[in-house]
Amino acid sequence: MREVQLKWNPETVARSEIKMITDVASIYEVVAHLEVTKVGVRQLVKIHFKEGKGPSELNEIDFLKVEGPMSPHPLPNRGDGGYIVVWNNHPLSVAAINFDSLHVIPPYVIGEEGVQITIRGLPEGVSGFLKAARILLPPDSVNVVDIAEIEDTILQVLTPKQLEIATLAVQSGYYENPRKITKKELSDLTQIPRSTLQEHLSKAEAAMIEWAVNTHLSK
Repeated sequence: MREVQLKWNPETVARSEIKMITDVASIYEVVAHLEVTKVGVRQLVKIHFKEGKGPSELNEIDFLKVEGPMSPHPLPNRGDGGYIVVWNNHPLSVAAINFDSLHVIPPYVIGEEGVQITIRGLPEGVSGFLKAARILLPPDSVNVVDIAEIEDTILQVLTPKQLEIATLAVQSGYYENPRKITKKELSDLTQIPRSTLQEHLSKAEAAMIEWAVNTHLSK
């Protein structure tokens, strides 16, 4: 398993079509991937529109389509912030999807300070995506990250979806005491039905507990 961080500097972003996003939004943070297909990815995005800009301007970008707000909240007004659901079929996103065993790890931010994403997968998938990225939008830096043995084990214990949802739950304060977010709010945030969310979290928790106990007993 290999993990790589790719970074595009502000100057590179300003010369690319990604600038269309930063012209509309001061913050465009992809919080989660709600659906991944061979032709695009449905993203949950935390956004703050620039003054005078709103969902309609974002919807004019060829590779993006605003599908709606984070239910049950309305779409953010011009110049405001909130959560929206966006369909993204940018060639770089599609390239990542079409390499087996490769995952782009949320959250990541597209902003005036540039873009940095983390990809994780088998060496051949990572290598293939890097070749595609150097053609579509050459990164300014590529950093191979050493994955600790514990992280590699977690990736074997949890499915990518379980890990993604568990990570979002931790980042949102679901496991803090007292909790900062309820299960219903987490369901609304991810747009995943509460029963499905509960199933993913329960299986992730059970798998991690079983791994921890077995690891302890084997010592």
